Amino acid sequence: MEQAASWRRNSKIIVIINKLQNFYTSKSKYLLALHSTSESFGIAVKDLEEKETIIKSEVFNIGRALSNKLFSCIETILPRKFWKQIIRISVAKGPGSYTSTRLTISMARTIAQQINCSLDSMSSFHIMAPRLYKYLDKSQNFNPFWIKDILPRRGIIAGKYKLIKIHQELDFHEFSEIISPQLISNDKEINPSIKASNNIEEDVISLINFSEYCQKSNFHSNWRTILPIYPTSPIDNQK
Repeated sequence: MEQAASWRRNSKIIVIINKLQNFYTSKSKYLLALHSTSESFGIAVKDLEEKETIIKSEVFNIGRALSNKLFSCIETILPRKFWKQIIRISVAKGPGSYTSTRLTISMARTIAQQINCSLDSMSSFHIMAPRLYKYLDKSQNFNPFWIKDILPRRGIIAGKYKLIKIHQELDFHEFSEIISPQLISNDKEINPSIKASNNIEEDVISLINFSEYCQKSNFHSNWRTILPIYPTSPIDNQK
């Protein structure tokens, strides 16, 4: 019995490995998601031609070395010879590490321009919303709420969100970003609110699910409009 159970476990592993070995084909059409607003760089790839839902993803804890390792990290998940088969890219645009976010957006814009594909973007707070709204009382699930981050000596960055619809077939929670992340005065009341928290492993999957939703909704987004969010910029906050 133990030998039979061991064989079953091993056979499942072989099936998974075989699927990943067949992940790269000349007929594949890929979605690519990039998330680098923290010290970690999250990448996810999904093949829309694959009947089964297989998302290949990895989080690289590379800190400030992103500028030197950006290309190699992406190639680890999706070899460069398949980049022409990318049909849509999604990227987190901040707030967060401005340098890392800017580098990733520049990379995403360049690829999207060169291969003429759509480039979707979401704020990092917007991407967090499907995770964090669950901390609200269930009676408030469809009510607006804030996600906030307190910065030492700089104030509060906050954005306002509302659950619109849960798309079960795409495993995608559709949220409206009522107010994009921005610097908020300390005396402004923002309730209910949830503290921002990074979970790049989960959030990059949410990002690629968002991209699939946009693709199936025939939504076109232009790389020219995608810019990083930097709420504490001394220029942006001048009145």
